Amino acid sequence: MPEPAVPEPESPVRPPRVPSRGSAGRADVVLPAQQRAHGEGPPDAPRNAERVPVLVLVSADWAAPSRPAPTLLTELSRRWGTSMQCLLVEDPEDAFLDRWAIEHLPTWLRFVTDDEDGEQSELHGLTPGGEDLVLDGAWRLTHRRSGALPKHVVDAELGPEAG
Repeated sequence: MPEPAVPEPESPVRPPRVPSRGSAGRADVVLPAQQRAHGEGPPDAPRNAERVPVLVLVSADWAAPSRPAPTLLTELSRRWGTSMQCLLVEDPEDAFLDRWAIEHLPTWLRFVTDDEDGEQSELHGLTPGGEDLVLDGAWRLTHRRSGALPKHVVDAELGPEAG
């Protein structure tokens, strides 16, 4: 008598990720500060983005502590809504790492706009939804943390209410 067919267990396969190698140096969406302030640009572009802080997560797939960080960023981005802009920079180029003195992955960087003392630059990365985004303007780094962090620490130290 033949043995009954036993279905093979399903493999927990993650959905394919958007290719992001080198996302720190390019972007398809560029929104000048004037367009963001007046609500122009893509409909999902944050309004008054130059007035809200920006949290940049620098990570890489090959760095084990970085693996859960993008999921954490996505979850916090949903919680914060429009009160905080979030960018993900995966597999950053050496020039990006040198510019912001990043030695460990993941690294969390919190920026605010500062027309007087800020460094004129662009923040390049991916939104939590995976779209390329560039935020231009004068940015001042206000806080930095490295390593895998629990959600409540990221929220308290780097979120919209952090000072």
